[in-house]
Amino acid sequence: MASTGSLWWMTPLQAVATLAAAVNFGGSALQSPLIMPMLQIPSIPAVHAGTATHYLLSHSEHFFPPVNALCTLSNLILTITAYLNRDSSRAAAEKLPYCAASFGLSIATTAYALLIMVPMNKRMGLMAKNLEGNASDEKSEKELRRLQQRWTKLNYGRASLMIGAAVIGMYSITLDGAVLRM
Repeated sequence: MASTGSLWWMTPLQAVATLAAAVNFGGSALQSPLIMPMLQIPSIPAVHAGTATHYLLSHSEHFFPPVNALCTLSNLILTITAYLNRDSSRAAAEKLPYCAASFGLSIATTAYALLIMVPMNKRMGLMAKNLEGNASDEKSEKELRRLQQRWTKLNYGRASLMIGAAVIGMYSITLDGAVLRM
């Protein structure tokens, strides 16, 4: 099931990386179907929806990036270790493509967040500030509501990358080199 011998530590590190990806997925995925739709309810004044959205996203930035960094760094260490030991350890050789895939998905999650989600977060924060200054700013309200809907949909893309890393990580934990012994 697990890495043994001098590479025993790979299994606990894989568990950490997998749990980090799963936690990142869970928290992020719940924002789209539960939290963000409540902030889009028309009866909630845009100024309050903007303030709550800005609060949610700015505070999420203190939690999700460190969790993703833990996952990415753990998967990088696992990939390098599996690569360096692929000739001397069947388990490392068998785990290598899966560790690399999890690492790739972790990097993709980071890129997706930085290139797609963060600019929307900043724009929604700006619209929220505009609405705080002028609660009847229809242009900012429309832009905020549009961005909330877009964010909700695009956040599923980020969540998909994270759950992919978690599923691959879970499978990789079970590999012990038995397939290569055949």
